[in-house]
Amino acid sequence: MKTARAFFIGIGIFYAVFNFLGTLPFSTAGFLGTMYPGVDLHMGEPIFQLLQDAWIIVGIQLGAIGLVALWGARDPHRYAAVIPVVIVTEVVDGLWDLYSIIWSHEVAWMGIVTVVIHVVWIAWAVAAWRALFPRDGAAQAA
Repeated sequence: MKTARAFFIGIGIFYAVFNFLGTLPFSTAGFLGTMYPGVDLHMGEPIFQLLQDAWIIVGIQLGAIGLVALWGARDPHRYAAVIPVVIVTEVVDGLWDLYSIIWSHEVAWMGIVTVVIHVVWIAWAVAAWRALFPRDGAAQAA
């Protein structure tokens, strides 16, 4: 149960705080410029505003999952369904990062760092799931 509770708190903070704050307009301008160096992002133009609006919706969605995870840390068994949601979210985001590196001019080092972060979250999610639902049926102290 400790593994699952720690996962819920970790992913909750990461999604609700870091991902949400990282998608707010005051932080995206510089961040996107670092992510896509050499790409004319048309900052100050309506198309850039559209990009920021889309980016913040992603942040709001991740923030919502994070809040549910933080709430679920009180009773990880009851909120276990959050774990597959996180796994699928991380797989999709990881695929998006690979796409961005290969075809959308994302700087490789940043894309690779984010892919590694996705893999870490997926591995921790699987560990949390196994701690809640051990295959052998024996109670685990995790």
